[in-house]
Amino acid sequence: MEKVFVIAFGIIIILLGLLFLAAEWRIFSKAGEKGWKSLVPFYGLFISHHIVGMSHVWFILEIVAWIAELMFEMIKFPEAVVFWFGIVTGVFTLISGAVHLIKMCRCFSKGTGFKIGMLLIPELFLLILAFGKAEYQKPKS
Repeated sequence: MEKVFVIAFGIIIILLGLLFLAAEWRIFSKAGEKGWKSLVPFYGLFISHHIVGMSHVWFILEIVAWIAELMFEMIKFPEAVVFWFGIVTGVFTLISGAVHLIKMCRCFSKGTGFKIGMLLIPELFLLILAFGKAEYQKPKS
């Protein structure tokens, strides 16, 4: 019985993963980009920042924070340093992600309620953007 549950759970996770990949692909397509770009690590993030009108500085800072965090783990800095650096990079990542989601909502002409929903349950609201009637509008510079 336990084995059946694990297999069923695994299948559900795989299907949800495929659904979210399809949603990303669809959002890229709506924005006039080739959908496959959403599947390429880092490049997809770079293009996503471009789609919503975020400065490439955000992207660079996210990559630098990610690399620095990996280096901190590998070099074995004192635990207090690793802890506080993790807090700082975590807060930066949350802020960057929130800015990205809010800008995405603007690009699809969504209001405040949708933005709040996007911040609270991004998976659901990304599906709504991807498969709903929302149309992409290039962000104003």
